[in-house]
Amino acid sequence: MHEHNILYDRDERGGEFFHAYTEQLDQRFFLEVIERRGDYDGYGAANAAVRLAAHAQQQRARAAASAASA
Repeated sequence: MHEHNILYDRDERGGEFFHAYTEQLDQRFFLEVIERRGDYDGYGAANAAVRLAAHAQQQRARAAASAASA
């Protein structure tokens, strides 16, 4: 799942949460795809920090690439 940038969470009842997202579009927003399996009733809070860090890393990489091509 890591290879495809899919975040995963599992709760104590065995419910599963899959969370995929796009890179930022126009440096302003992104799309998310969420799937809940079983009785997972959370919102993937455990993944929020990971998703935000990944977006920040992508922004830094884009900024570095832009600076290198200027």
